[in-house]
Amino acid sequence: MVPRKSPELLLNPVSDDYAYAVNCSFPNSFRLLNRRQFEILQAVNGRDDLQAIAKRCGIDSEALKKFLLLLNQTEIIGFDDIFSVPQKPAAPKSLNFWIHTTNACNLGCSYCYISTLNTGKGMTEVVRQQLLHKLLEAVQVKGIRHIRLRLAGGEPMGQFNLWKTFIPEAKEALADAGCKFDVGFVTNLTLLNDEIITFSKQYCIGYGVSLDGVETIHDATRSFRSGCGSFGIVHDNLRKLLVNGIAVSVNTVITNLNLTGLPELTRYLIALDIPFRYSIVKGEKIHAELLEEYLSASYAIMQEAIANGWQFSKRYQFCDLKPNELGFQTCASGFSGGAIYVDGSFKYCHVQFGDDSTQAQSIFDEGLDLVDMIASGEHHEDAKSDDCKKCRYRSVCTSGCPVYRVDGKDPQCSLYHRFIPKYYELQAQERMQLLHI
Repeated sequence: MVPRKSPELLLNPVSDDYAYAVNCSFPNSFRLLNRRQFEILQAVNGRDDLQAIAKRCGIDSEALKKFLLLLNQTEIIGFDDIFSVPQKPAAPKSLNFWIHTTNACNLGCSYCYISTLNTGKGMTEVVRQQLLHKLLEAVQVKGIRHIRLRLAGGEPMGQFNLWKTFIPEAKEALADAGCKFDVGFVTNLTLLNDEIITFSKQYCIGYGVSLDGVETIHDATRSFRSGCGSFGIVHDNLRKLLVNGIAVSVNTVITNLNLTGLPELTRYLIALDIPFRYSIVKGEKIHAELLEEYLSASYAIMQEAIANGWQFSKRYQFCDLKPNELGFQTCASGFSGGAIYVDGSFKYCHVQFGDDSTQAQSIFDEGLDLVDMIASGEHHEDAKSDDCKKCRYRSVCTSGCPVYRVDGKDPQCSLYHRFIPKYYELQAQERMQLLHI
């Protein structure tokens, strides 16, 4: 038996006593190693058999075999040249749709990408009922067993009174058909009230909240049309959701306007103990050196928090990276999801709303269920550069957002190469902290 390391193996020390190993093409393969285990794995060279390695490392050959067989379960090492990578299934078993509930918004953010903002009204009852019909059709015809809707806009909470009828109706109808149904609001969180909180607890509604920074930084970019900032309201409402046990996460899009505030925001979100995601703005240039500087400062703050028991791996996500679960593509678009506009038109991605040059279908079109509609629509997800196809991190990064790739790769490729190992290092620090509790 000649053991071989995975071609996508990342093996790095994190202290004098510990190291980590992860196969970047095998889900949930991350493993913390002690120094002895690290040295043994380093000794695997693809030429020596078990007996030779055991002799060189001064270890019993049977003990070595058990250890390497354990690593083989997640293909950190293999005993042949065949290593697996995440593959696209033949057909989806779940669906995930971005629903553009309304063009209206109570904020006046200057950088909003929605070209149809504040034109027309929200989604009508006719469109919502057709949406439910198509969801049920997908369950009955294609055997879909899990559907998730992200209700966005504009500001979707302004349409709450309309969706509070649809959600229970859809949940019951889909449950009767054998399908789980989850709903979340993508919101600026300025319109929360007691009725919404009670409803959210009853129907397990989740929230994705947009936050640009702490206090003045957020207020500078996300203000009401009167000019008043929204941070104070958002802060109070975040605490209300947390106190009531309602699932909530924060998404921050990093731009040149807010990147200097990342360290302060990181401390704030860690103190709230709320899941958060840092994404980098798409479609515009960002100051690369400053971005790296302030991201690094934020990771240093995370490392301090890990030492105090903060759950890094459960609380933080960077862009579309999938360090542990991995993936065959970046998002659901083109395989198990897409975006549905207020009038029922269907797009590959929500950023295409208002763009007449992109392909549009409609949930009112006859002859196609939602799964067929996705399959017959646009497909950008597989357009990846040759570099990406050979990259160690191809299942972690999946080449980034398909709509915003440049020459088949994410514009932040070089940044990811620097920070993906940092993510695993912090995950190792988290595991080390657990060992010492």
